[in-house]
Parts: sequence; structure tokens; C-alpha cells
Amino acid sequence: MHTSPLSLLIVAAPPIIGSFIVLALAAVGWGVWVTHLLAIFLACCLAWAGSLMRMLGHRQITAFSIAILTLISLALPLLGDSSEPERWISIGPLRLYAAPLLLPSFIAACSVFVRQDGKHQMISLTAVLGAAFLLALQPDASQVLGLLVAAAVVVVQCRLSIFRLGIVVVPLVLVTLWAFSLPDPLAPVPHVEEVFALGLGHSLFAGVAVIASAIALIVGLWMQSVSGSFWLSAVAAYYTVLFICSTAGITPAPLVGYGAGPILGFGLMVGLLGWFEH
Repeated sequence: MHTSPLSLLIVAAPPIIGSFIVLALAAVGWGVWVTHLLAIFLACCLAWAGSLMRMLGHRQITAFSIAILTLISLALPLLGDSSEPERWISIGPLRLYAAPLLLPSFIAACSVFVRQDGKHQMISLTAVLGAAFLLALQPDASQVLGLLVAAAVVVVQCRLSIFRLGIVVVPLVLVTLWAFSLPDPLAPVPHVEEVFALGLGHSLFAGVAVIASAIALIVGLWMQSVSGSFWLSAVAAYYTVLFICSTAGITPAPLVGYGAGPILGFGLMVGLLGWFEH
């Protein structure tokens, strides 16, 4: 049974509703609301366009292309000369947070290769290690940790040998520890990283609603993975790590917090769903 784009968009509905609660509690300006709503609209467009063109794609070619483009895109922010963390891709006047824009689709692409023969598995594992290293250079420890957990889930699901498990997990653990040892000077923003604290600070009902919206996303993706695309469980694990890290104020809460990158990243993943399964 295949996962449909519509079912994934339904899964994303609770956290999007949660994001509306967060923005209302934060009393943000109209500019933030317009940007947020525009990101949701563009994500739906990506999902719709990708589903229409899914028959044009080839599974392995698509997966390989996504893996390569992700590595290139994660390296682009490092070309700047700023002393601040380099995590954003500049597209004209827009600055998009690269990791949550790319990693959900990247996780799906690498999962496609892991289920192939040994050569394809090594390509996938090498790509994951390369992405983790680039994320650590930005530095973005939470994203490295999310990628580590997602990779571990895929490796266990595909029942790879202990040797291959060690090849990917041990270096990823070392890169993750290195990433967390690097300073991160960015201060958390209530409606971006501290969404759960913002909700609970307003009222117990608001806090529970925001937390429930995040849990609904994780549970929904996991349920979809059971009956459809197996790699959605790895994406669910990735989002779980980000939600946990957001409670410490070190990374945005995906889809629930303000930010175009995670929303567009989800839409891109939904749009590529049919390409990965074709």
C-alpha cells in the first residue's frame, strides 16, 4: 500500500494549526503572518506539482539527484565570510534555513538506496556522513543529531549487518559530539524555538494544544510508515529529535514554530513521494 500525498498533508494539518496558535500567542506582526501563510501555500504547491509529475521520475535517479543536491546545498552556506553560524541559503531577498528544507527528502532518498545492494548502501551511508559533517561545520548540532537518529532507524529497519551499522553510526556519533561542542551564539525566539514554553506560559490549555499538535505529526508519520513508505518512520524520528532539542531553545520546532524552511521542506518531501515510489 502506497502513501498518498493527501494523507501526508492531512498529517501536517495539526502542527500547522498549532503554529497558528503559537503566532497568535506571540502577537507577531502582519509581516510574519503573511510570510507564514505564503510558505504554507508554496508547500502545498510543491506537493501538488510533484505529485502531478511523479510519472516522469525514476526512483534511483531521483534519489541520487536529491542526495547530491542536498550535499551541495548544505555546503553553500559555508561559502560566506560571516562569523555567525552559516545555516541559510539566500535566494534573492529570501533566506531559507537549509537543513529542514532539505533533510526530510534527503532521508527519504538515502533510504531508497539502503534497500538496494551493497554498492548502493555504501553510497547512501557516505552521503549521510557527508551531510552530517557539513551540518557540523555550520554548526547545527540539533540537525546532526536528528540525522543520526533517522539513519539509525533506517539501518535497523533494513536489518543491515553490524559492520555496516558501525560504519555509519559510530562516525555519526563522533560528528554529533563534535557539533555539540561548538559554540552556538544564536538566541532562541519564543515563536520559533520556544513554542512549547510559550504555550505553557500562556495557559495549560494552550500548552497542551501546542504539544499535542507536535505529537500528532510524529504519530501520523509513524502510522503512515506502517502502512506505506517505510522511511517516514525515520522522518518521524528526525522531527522528534528537533522537537526535543527545541525545548532547550537550540533549534526551531518544525512546522509548529515560525519558519519557511521546515514548511517548504515538508511540502518538497510530499511532492517527491511519488518519485521515490515510482
